Amino acid sequence: MSSDLKHIKSKITWISAVVYVLFAAVLGRLFYVSLVMGPELRKQSQERVIERRSIPAKRGDIYSSDGKTLATTKPVYTIFFDPVTVKEEVFQEEVGALSEKLAALNPTRNAREWENYLRTKRSQQNRYVFLAKELNYSDLTRVRQYPILKRGIYQGGLIVQEDKQRIQMATDIKLRTIGYDTESASAGLEGYYSTYLQGKPGNRLMQKIAGDDWKPLDDPQAVEPVDGYDLFTTIDTRIQDVAQRSLHQQLQKYEADHGCAVVMEVATGRIVAMANLGRDPKDSTYSELRNYAVWERTEPGSTMKLLSAMALLETGAADTNTSVDTDGGIYTVYGKKVRDSREGGYGKINLRRAFEVSSNTGIVKLVQESFEDDPDEFVDFLYRRNFDQTTGVQIKGETSPNIPKPSDDNWSGISLPWMSYGYGVEFTPLQMLTIYNAIANNGDMVRPQVVDRIMDHGRAVESYEPEVIKRGICSPETTKKLQIMLEGAVRRGTATNIYDEKVTIAGKTGTCQLNYWRGGKDYQSSFVGYFPAEAPKYSCIVVINKPNYYKGYYGNIVAGPVFKAIADEVYHQLPRTPKTVSKKQLVLAEYNKPNLERHYSALEKNYLPSLRGLDLREAVEVLESAGLETVVHGHGKVVKQEPASGTALTQCSTVTLWLQ
Repeated sequence: MSSDLKHIKSKITWISAVVYVLFAAVLGRLFYVSLVMGPELRKQSQERVIERRSIPAKRGDIYSSDGKTLATTKPVYTIFFDPVTVKEEVFQEEVGALSEKLAALNPTRNAREWENYLRTKRSQQNRYVFLAKELNYSDLTRVRQYPILKRGIYQGGLIVQEDKQRIQMATDIKLRTIGYDTESASAGLEGYYSTYLQGKPGNRLMQKIAGDDWKPLDDPQAVEPVDGYDLFTTIDTRIQDVAQRSLHQQLQKYEADHGCAVVMEVATGRIVAMANLGRDPKDSTYSELRNYAVWERTEPGSTMKLLSAMALLETGAADTNTSVDTDGGIYTVYGKKVRDSREGGYGKINLRRAFEVSSNTGIVKLVQESFEDDPDEFVDFLYRRNFDQTTGVQIKGETSPNIPKPSDDNWSGISLPWMSYGYGVEFTPLQMLTIYNAIANNGDMVRPQVVDRIMDHGRAVESYEPEVIKRGICSPETTKKLQIMLEGAVRRGTATNIYDEKVTIAGKTGTCQLNYWRGGKDYQSSFVGYFPAEAPKYSCIVVINKPNYYKGYYGNIVAGPVFKAIADEVYHQLPRTPKTVSKKQLVLAEYNKPNLERHYSALEKNYLPSLRGLDLREAVEVLESAGLETVVHGHGKVVKQEPASGTALTQCSTVTLWLQ
């Protein structure tokens, strides 16, 4: 009985040992499969994955108003090679010739290195060998004729992967105006109109080959993608080029940090040019780093004086001939000093002359005396005209204006006077241009427009008409006075350096000290206005930030010449009715052309100039600028005046003119 028991125990022991051995073998096999064979098996498993994957649609193109392509999507190709599918004799016979072609196409390897590389990959049974990327269609056509590859995918092993690449072309309008649209961020037209441009993706069955690469399969149920719509902008590449070039030259000349220039049609608000350039601190080259015209909100400086003059005129607080004493060029408000750029100031002048010469003390004093007791009246005037709102331009990224109110916690006694000459308030360049454009447009403020229409293969999907966002921002009388003042600023004010009778300009200079609470010599130079002054067709703003202080920083010197260069170029593109003028007429016109500068010089010296030879409009213009009343007898040109020329202004309030 004991021997049987021993036999059973021995048998159990052997069975247990066998089980343990088998268990150890299984564990060993699992260990080997998991750690040794695992990576290769997982790779093979991944390569057998088949999914229905999305196919991106072709993004719509963006065009200029003159028909040039600004942005488009082009196909680019990445090519791979499956050396295993190629017959042995074909591979051995032609691999050398293929390697020579690949060395020319992708010179990261020479011909010998390419041949060794392809042979190694074939011996490793690698069926997805990278050859080249970012090929255009012409490159791909040539590749299809290469040795071995010319036999196609099944016998030559050629695998082609098509991708879409967004490119911008035709002009220097780069990222920030045209914009971009990615998963992480979007800007400009690409971002604003992404829904129209992106199209509808398709889908098809695809097999995972290696890494994150996928190979398309035959799929009867595949859905083809639908192309995106095309965008036709209002940008005129001829005007854009001159704006870009003129701005770039001035930025370089004055070593400025950045700047922008925008040109807009007065009647429609169509933006025909938008240039934005910033300096790269690494190499001091200029490129389009940001859309400063739409995004950058800054204190405007003296260009704000148009809004101050508008409020004074429209509320009846002052008229163009209202006199103001510039107090020797320094006006103190609550212990803070407002200074004129001209030492000693301008003496006693009227509102019109204060605007023309951009007298800080003159404008501030008139606004302070008129609205100090009720600053809400001044601020509400700006809000009622929608100056606190964005323009709604069709470009993503517009910043809202900032106009403080008396109810704000940080409002103080100096808030109102500081606002009146462009400090404490903030606008983007495009917002300030929109206001000036309204004056050129006889008071109607139109929305800036940068897209004309959206098309789908010749069919209009959307069309955009000019839109008035505020009709009559001021009365026709005030509008006319402001137009005269803007023209006067160029004819005899701060911007006489860009005055030209051939291309008449109306506008306002702006010179703003940046970060003035810290001191320093950082300034913003600007000029905004329109042309031709007598029949406005285009408005324009030029803003240049942080020019080299020692080279120049005033708005008329730094920004004004860019405006004039643009105006000259655009003006010569305007259609004009040809007129026949004799040489004698030209000579007489030049000889008889009045020079009003000496008349205003006399007024500034506080004596009455001779008005003989001026027509009524010119004579009244001169006298009104000094706040003098006029009595007129007859028609034609001035032949006599009373008081006589040379009389001190303090001794006359009314001037009588005889014309014939």
